Amino acid sequence: MSYPTFLQILPFKALAAFALAALCTQLTDTAKAQSPAKILIVNSDATVNKYRQVKEAFTLQIGAYAGRIIDFDVQQAARPELLEKLIKDESPDLIYSIGSQAYQLASQFGGGKPVLFSSVINWQRFERHDNSYGIANELSLTQELSLLRFVLPSLRRIGVIYDPRYSTERINEARSQASELGLVLIEQTVDDGHPLAQNLDGLLDKIDVLWLIADPGVLADRASVEKIFTSSSQHKKPVYTYSDAFMNYGASLVVAADTPTMGRQAANMAQAILLREPLKETVQSPAGSHITLNACQLGKLDTHYNSDALDAVNQLLECH
Repeated sequence: MSYPTFLQILPFKALAAFALAALCTQLTDTAKAQSPAKILIVNSDATVNKYRQVKEAFTLQIGAYAGRIIDFDVQQAARPELLEKLIKDESPDLIYSIGSQAYQLASQFGGGKPVLFSSVINWQRFERHDNSYGIANELSLTQELSLLRFVLPSLRRIGVIYDPRYSTERINEARSQASELGLVLIEQTVDDGHPLAQNLDGLLDKIDVLWLIADPGVLADRASVEKIFTSSSQHKKPVYTYSDAFMNYGASLVVAADTPTMGRQAANMAQAILLREPLKETVQSPAGSHITLNACQLGKLDTHYNSDALDAVNQLLECH
């Protein structure tokens, strides 16, 4: 099976620019003419940089439409039940939750209020109601796996290690996507009875590349992350993952959702919800992405990449 052509992969690079232009023009004069909306932002932890970025982008984008924005920081409040009282007292028109903990609390106490979420790892594992909407934390699996197939076409056996408590739904979907692209997904689970250290080396012996997903059960602490990258390097297997933060550990390829774009996308979706406009998807994939290829690391691993894919790459890291 041939890997995706440049024309098929082009949207990865162009998507962010197109999406930003669209998002910045959708706060229309009609929206401004509506009654100002009261929006409650529930943040899992305002000290987390990515949460702060998404909130700032959301607030700036929605500012022309929102009459009042109320903030609730779950960590600072220390008592989640205070959120229930705040919602009853303020009766917001919409609740925007940032992070998994915020979304769980907003869903629990929000009543019939529309609840919009973002920055929620593997949102499929949470119960959703008819009034729930969101921006997924991960790019679509079609995007992620197509890009991997395009940039590293010789690597067919894709290893993934995950905790079923967090990522079962995503892995179930990934199986069919991988098959369609001519990839073989080799899975390894971890849990309390099967820790990471006991399973990782065996998995690395069977695969061409390790796909590191956002799984809290796998990435439990710094020691777990270091173990993954140290073992991968020893086995000379590249790591494909979702955040540039892993470049410091030796990731070979990263495709990351663009955080500020996610905030603007959430604001645009919030406007549509408040205006009761029809939505094709109640949970949308992130509109923007940033792709980093660590050519230096791939060279150390004797792994070749597709030079035709460089037009789709935002950042190329070479040895100096």
